[in-house]
Amino acid sequence: MKTTLLPAVLNSYSIVFFMNNRVLGIALLLVSFINFYAGLSGLLAVLLAVLIAHWLNFDKASLKSGLYSFNALITGIGLGTFFDPGMVFFVLLALSSLLTLLISIAMGGWLGKNGLPYLSIPFVLSFWMILLPSSLYENLGLTQRNIFWINEAYALGGNPLVQIFEQIESWELQHLLDIYLRSLSSVIFQNNLLVGIVIAVALLISSRIFFSLSLLGFLSAYIFAQFVGTEAASITYYNIGANFMMIAIAIGGFFVIPSKSSYLWSILLVPLSSIVLVFFVKLFAYFQLPVFSLPYAIVTIIFIQFLQQRNLNSRMVLTPIQHYSPEINLYAYLNNKERLERFLYLPLQLPFWGEWTLTQGHNGAFTHKNEWQHAFDFMILDQEGKSYRSGGLTCSDYYCYGKPVVAAADGVVVDLQDNIEDNEIDQVNTAQNWGNSLVIRHANGIYTQVSHLKKQSLKVNKGDFVKAGEVVGHCGNSGRSPYPHLHFQVQASPYIGSPTLDYPLAYFLEQSQGQSLLRQFSKPAEKQVLSNLIQQPYLYHAFNIQPDRSLSFSYTNKDGIEQTESWQVMTDAYNFSYLYSSEKEAYAYFTCDNTMFYFTTFYGNKDSLLYYFFLSAYKILLSDFSIDVQDKLPISLLKTNIILRSLNDFFAPFVRFMEVKYRSRIQQMDHSLNTSVLELESEISIRAFGKTKPGIKSSIQINHNRIESFKFISDQSYIYAKNIT
Repeated sequence: MKTTLLPAVLNSYSIVFFMNNRVLGIALLLVSFINFYAGLSGLLAVLLAVLIAHWLNFDKASLKSGLYSFNALITGIGLGTFFDPGMVFFVLLALSSLLTLLISIAMGGWLGKNGLPYLSIPFVLSFWMILLPSSLYENLGLTQRNIFWINEAYALGGNPLVQIFEQIESWELQHLLDIYLRSLSSVIFQNNLLVGIVIAVALLISSRIFFSLSLLGFLSAYIFAQFVGTEAASITYYNIGANFMMIAIAIGGFFVIPSKSSYLWSILLVPLSSIVLVFFVKLFAYFQLPVFSLPYAIVTIIFIQFLQQRNLNSRMVLTPIQHYSPEINLYAYLNNKERLERFLYLPLQLPFWGEWTLTQGHNGAFTHKNEWQHAFDFMILDQEGKSYRSGGLTCSDYYCYGKPVVAAADGVVVDLQDNIEDNEIDQVNTAQNWGNSLVIRHANGIYTQVSHLKKQSLKVNKGDFVKAGEVVGHCGNSGRSPYPHLHFQVQASPYIGSPTLDYPLAYFLEQSQGQSLLRQFSKPAEKQVLSNLIQQPYLYHAFNIQPDRSLSFSYTNKDGIEQTESWQVMTDAYNFSYLYSSEKEAYAYFTCDNTMFYFTTFYGNKDSLLYYFFLSAYKILLSDFSIDVQDKLPISLLKTNIILRSLNDFFAPFVRFMEVKYRSRIQQMDHSLNTSVLELESEISIRAFGKTKPGIKSSIQINHNRIESFKFISDQSYIYAKNIT
C-alpha cells in the first residue's frame, strides 16, 4: 500500500494535465491549498477514492497513474471552492468522491472497450448531482470566502503571504500573459497570478511539448474570440483553461503522437470546441448548471473515435503505448517504429548455405513481373563473376547445381512437386513453369516457396514439420529455368505458383568491398553477395534467458558502496519477457531470437544496475562474426544535457537535432579452437547539431554459456559488476 498511495495521490494531480510527473503533482497539490478548504477537500477526496479502489482490488497500474481518482480530485476542489465547510459538507464530499469513483470506473468499462477515454465527464456529472439540489440542503451554504480572499490568505500564511499576493497581483503584466496565467490557475478553480505562475513553471519543467500546446490552445482561443467576439466565443478564464487549453494538450500531444498534424488539429479544434461550449451553455442555462469542462471532453472523445475509423494510420498517429509524457511517447514511437518493425514480420532466413549472389530481385528484368514481382533468384558466382566451371554446357558445370536448399523458417510442408526433369542448358519448360517446388506454411499465415529444384531431390513429404535451416531439397534446373538457379518467394496461399508478397528477410550478411555488412529485415539488391549468419552457441545460451530464472550481480556503486542486485526473468500478460529488479523497482523488456538479443524498453529507477546493463546490452548479435551492430535509443532513456534536451523537446514534433546512437561489436578474447571466452564491447554516443560526442562505453564478458561480468563507464559512473548467481 505504501508503494501505491503516494504515486496514486501525486499522479491524481498531475494527470489533470495528462502526465504522471512528481514535480507537476507536488506543484498542483501545493497551490491548491492557496484556497485552503478547496485544497483540503481535493486531497481528502483523492485519498478516499484511492483507498476504496485499492481495497476493492482494482487495477494497480491504473490506480497508481491516478486514472481512478483525478475526477474525485477535481470534484473535491470544486466543492471546496463553492461551499462552506461543515459536517454536511464533509459528508457530501465523501459521498461525491465515492460517486465520482463509481462513475469513473463504470464509464471506463463502457468507453474503454472502444479505446475511448472518459476524461472529466465523471466530475461534471457528480458535481451537477450535488450542485443542482444544493439549495435543499439546509446546512450546506454557498461560500463567500472567495470574495474576501485576502482574509483567506492571511489565515493561511499571515501578513507575509498577503504581501506576496498583493505584490504579484500589482504586477503590470502584458495583457495576454495575464490572461494566460489566470486561465491556467482556473483549472483548479482559482483566479490567481501566483498559482498560474507556479503551474506554468511546473508544466514547463515537466513537459516542453505540453507547455507549448497550452500556449497554442490559449492563443487559438484568444484569436478566435477577437474574430467572433468574446461573448460569442464564451471566453472566460475557466473556459480557456479547462476547455481550450485542455483540448490542445489532449489532441496535440497525449492521445496523438506530437507532430505537425497534431498541432494543426489542436488549432482547428479550439473554435470547434467553442461552438460546442456555447451550445451547452445555452442548453444547460435552463437548469442553471455550469458546463465546466464537458465541451472539451465531448469533442475529444468524438475526435478520437473519428480517428479510429481510418484505414491507414499514417498521419495523426494515435498513441500506441501511453507513457503519460508527450516527449517519451514521441521518442519511443519514433524509435520503436524503426527498430521494432520486425515484430510485424516472421523472421525468414536465406534458403541456402554459404555465399550466393542475388541475380534477379523484386520486379526483375526477366520473370519477376506483375503478381509475381516480389521474388528472388540466387546463384553461386566465382571471383570472375561466372556461375559455372568449364564451358557451362551441362547443369553439373554450374556451382549452385545440386547444392542444399534449406527451410527459411520453422513450418509444415503443404505442397510439393518432385518429378519434373531438369532442363538442358538454355532450354526452358514453360508447360511446367515452376518446376520442382516446395511450399512451407509458417506462422502468421505466411508461406514460402522454393522452385526449380533438382528432380527427386526433396527430403520431405506433405505434412512434415521442418525446422529453420533444415535441408529440404537441392538446387536444380527444372521448369522455366534456362540455367540452374534457386527461386525463392513469400506468399499468402498454400499452392505452388501463388502471387507473391513484398516481404523482408530477417538477418543476412552482405559482402561489400571485402567487408561483411549486417542487414536486418530488409530486401537485398541485385548483384549482392549474401549469406546467412552463423549462431555462436555460447552467446545464444548466455542471452537466451528463460522465464523463472534469476541473475544476481555484486558491484560497487558510484558512492563506493558494495551492493548486490538481483533480477528475476518474468513474462507479462502479453507474453513479453522482462528483467525485474525488486530492489530498485526497475523493468527492462527484451526479446531474443536465434540471431539477435535486444532490449525493447526500460521502466523505473535509472540508478539501478539493471539500467546500466540495459544500456550495455541494448542490442547484441548472437554470432561470432566481428560485425558492428548499430541502433538508436530514444533520447528519453538517456541522461543528457538538460538544456540541449529541453531545446530538442520544444522542436521535436517538427524536427529533431539530437539523437542517441548505439554500437556493439563482438571481440574474441580466447583465440584457441572452440573458444568459450568472449567479450562484447558497446558504445553509446550523442549527436547534437551535427556533432557527435562519445558518451558511454561498456563491455560484457561471456564464459561458456554464462554472462560472467560487465563494465559500464561514463562521465559520471564507473561500474564493474560480477555475476554471483
